[in-house]
Amino acid sequence: MQNPRNLAWRLSWYRQSELEGALLLGRMVRQASDPYLIARLTRHCADEARHAWLWERTLARLDLVAVRIYKSYQSLYLDHTDPPTSLEDVLAMTHVFEQRVHQRFTDELGQPELPAPARRTFATLLRDEEAHLDWIGRWLGARSSAVPALRRYREADERVYQQLMPYGDRAWDIPGLGEELGGKRHDERTEKRHETEP
Repeated sequence: MQNPRNLAWRLSWYRQSELEGALLLGRMVRQASDPYLIARLTRHCADEARHAWLWERTLARLDLVAVRIYKSYQSLYLDHTDPPTSLEDVLAMTHVFEQRVHQRFTDELGQPELPAPARRTFATLLRDEEAHLDWIGRWLGARSSAVPALRRYREADERVYQQLMPYGDRAWDIPGLGEELGGKRHDERTEKRHETEP
């Protein structure tokens, strides 16, 4: 198995990023007036929240140390660009972020020492990410006004990626990212109720 501490930090960071994505997309439903967009945002929000739970369950199954994460990956964009102010901005940021996620998860699946529970979760999430990339890509593609936002968030994403590269397999060294916690991670009764999920 991969280094357990590094795996705990990575999977916890993925969990937090999914959760923050769910919260942001859920808030965007209030800005939407198109029934199609309301439906897509609601489904996407639900997927992201489910992904956060799948990461939490994977961490528990691997009995990895609990890590509280203070910054999601996408929150680091704000060090390099203005925060999103419109629905179009949010979807542009989400699209760029999910392109990075797709690339990263594909790389993770290529690691031979990846434990089976994590491998299953990565595979499940990759299928969902492809659907997310499809619907947002089509929605943004129909709006030439989205081009500047996509460019801005791609530039921010590349800066964040370059900023994080030196930390490699030491996420705990990223300033202000999070902290390891003690205590029992999960309740066996809860685990048994969800054994049928991927």
